[in-house]
Amino acid sequence: MTVLPLDKYRLFHSRDVDDTRERVGRIFCPHSMNTVGRNPRLNTRVNCRRLENVAIAVVAYGTDVRVEPGELGSFFVVLAPVIGRGMVQCGREQTSTAPDTAGVVGADDPLRMRLSGDCAQFVIRIERPALEARLAELIGGSVPEPVRFRLGMDITRGYGRSWYRELAYGVSELDQPDTMLTHPAAVAQFERNLITGLLLAQPHNYTAMIEGRDRPLPSRSLREALDLIHSRPEAPHTPASLAHEAGVSVRALQKAFREQLGSSPSEYLRGVRLQRVHDELSAAQVEVTTVGEVASKYGLMHHGRFAAAYRDRFGESPNATLHRRPGRPTRV
Repeated sequence: MTVLPLDKYRLFHSRDVDDTRERVGRIFCPHSMNTVGRNPRLNTRVNCRRLENVAIAVVAYGTDVRVEPGELGSFFVVLAPVIGRGMVQCGREQTSTAPDTAGVVGADDPLRMRLSGDCAQFVIRIERPALEARLAELIGGSVPEPVRFRLGMDITRGYGRSWYRELAYGVSELDQPDTMLTHPAAVAQFERNLITGLLLAQPHNYTAMIEGRDRPLPSRSLREALDLIHSRPEAPHTPASLAHEAGVSVRALQKAFREQLGSSPSEYLRGVRLQRVHDELSAAQVEVTTVGEVASKYGLMHHGRFAAAYRDRFGESPNATLHRRPGRPTRV
């Protein structure tokens, strides 16, 4: 039997359709999965390593199958066969996947795929709040519309090749007994590289904004306000203090934020602070850190409103982020 990547993280092996469907559904989402052909011999093998905001799985069914998850909702997925082929349909788009072509699937369009019997593929789950938060950083503003990627991704050249090499490097490290990817800081950086790389490598409806082709360059006063926020997010900034430091009126600064970033100064500052809190909680030692201490450091004093905003952005409570450790076994 061929050894699959992430063999160190074998999750299950099954020859039963219902069992396979139920157990794969725990990792991703409830879905329809059926074998194809007259004498199918299902031989499912799944390896999976869940990190923080990314889960890397290798899935092989051992026979031709149709899989229909529908809308993913809370996460994005990249489908990259190691061997074999697939046909992936997302909304009105369709592409063939193979070792040279991955499929990048958005959260809001229904997904269908048919996989060949010899197909073993990486299935990379990226949590939606994490991807949208990183996108907001790259474009310097809010993400008002769902992110829609082009479906087919060439992983043999250009940025697509670079992204796949980053993935392959991480997988090879995870297969080692003494990898640095057991450390929270290394995990956070690896995930950030994967998410950033995907946003840069694969065209989507915000690509023009990332490249600066779809918005005016920030004015001097706006740049100064942004520099203040990013360099010292813990400072007691207000729209009035930011406007004073930038040398403009409060109304002029609010107009610049609204027109160029799609938010108010206060909303933008809150988003930066939430991201910093998330980053610190992800790397913190639970024995010596509390959520209240980190939130208070960034001026998020009303813990009820802070917790609700945090959950909306990152899909979990701040306490869950603090207590989650990359080294823990995958929960299924």
